[in-house]
Amino acid sequence: AAELTGRVLIADETRRAGGVSESVVAELLDAGFTGRIARVTSSDSFVPLGEAARHVLLSEAEIEDAARKLLA
Repeated sequence: AAELTGRVLIADETRRAGGVSESVVAELLDAGFTGRIARVTSSDSFVPLGEAARHVLLSEAEIEDAARKLLA
């Protein structure tokens, strides 16, 4: 699918630094993907619990915004 569209958006609920999305980007590049790659992540923080999660976790709006930018 990545090769067909030439674009990949990675939405990662883990932290930006040291998160899962870094490995996904590395694997795409190692496999020779030359298209556009973007990622949107949660904020770098400790794992939030309860209502605190709303302050650092990735939101639907952030994912939508990243997708629009990738398609522009």
